[in-house]
Amino acid sequence: MAFFGLLLLVTGVILIFKLLIVGAIIVLMISVLIFTTHYHLSIDFNQKSYYDYVWLLGLKFGEKGTFESVEYIFIKKSKVSQTMNSRGSSTTIRKEEYDGYLKFSEENKIHLLTSDSKKQLLKKLSEIATKYSTKIFDYSDGEPIEVTA
Repeated sequence: MAFFGLLLLVTGVILIFKLLIVGAIIVLMISVLIFTTHYHLSIDFNQKSYYDYVWLLGLKFGEKGTFESVEYIFIKKSKVSQTMNSRGSSTTIRKEEYDGYLKFSEENKIHLLTSDSKKQLLKKLSEIATKYSTKIFDYSDGEPIEVTA
C-alpha cells in the first residue's frame, strides 16, 4: 500500500511540473490518504473492551466491543478467485489464502491478518499470541491443531 502511495506521490509531483494542476492535486490527495490510513486493534484488558478501527487523517472509523476473555487465535483457510477480463479473453486465478482471527467468544471474533503463506501468517500471529498470552489453533486442514511458536 505504501508503494502505491509513493508512486502516486511521485506522479503528482511530475504532473505539477507539466501544469496539470487539477490532476496533480487529485493524485496528491489520494497519496496523502494512502499514507495516513492505518488499521488498528486496541485491546484494553482492564476495561475488557476492544476497538477495531481504521485511522484516516486522524479520525477513527470502526467498532467498539467488550469481551470476557481472549480465548485463542485461530487460522482458517479460504479459497479465493479473481477474474481478469481483456478484450478477447478472460482469465481466472484461483488460490488459497490463510486468515488469522482473534477469538473472544463463540460469536465474537476479529479478523487480524490475511496471507498467501501460512508460514508468514504464523510468524506474525505468534508475535500477537505472545503479546496477549494466548494459544494459536490451526483449522486450515479441518481439525484444530495447536500450533507452537
